[in-house]
Amino acid sequence: MDVEEFFNRLNAGEIDFVGINLKGACLIRSDLRDINLSQSDLRNADLTDVDLARVNLMGANLSGAILLNANLEYAILKGADLSGADLECANFEGADLTNANLRNAINQSVRDAILCNTILSNGRICNDGCGRE
Repeated sequence: MDVEEFFNRLNAGEIDFVGINLKGACLIRSDLRDINLSQSDLRNADLTDVDLARVNLMGANLSGAILLNANLEYAILKGADLSGADLECANFEGADLTNANLRNAINQSVRDAILCNTILSNGRICNDGCGRE
């Protein structure tokens, strides 16, 4: 599925995009709230100013992605790979980053998120928020 087909299906009301390949896609300023992108390939995608509130990104590959000013409030990022991603000014309030990999993430600014067994940009494992519901 290419980006055009993805947006056509999204605009038609589809919300389940498990395992979709959007590697390198330009999704700047898109509204992707409340959809399922679990297990998807978003490597090197440009997600600048994208609204990803409450999106399921469990197990997604976001390595090298640009998430500048992205809204990830209450997103599910369990087991997601954000290694080398640009997270400058991204909003992770309430997001679940359990078992996520943020190694070498740029401008890591993850606050008010669940960080349980989460690998931070410096390689340190963080367990802030474990057991929080």
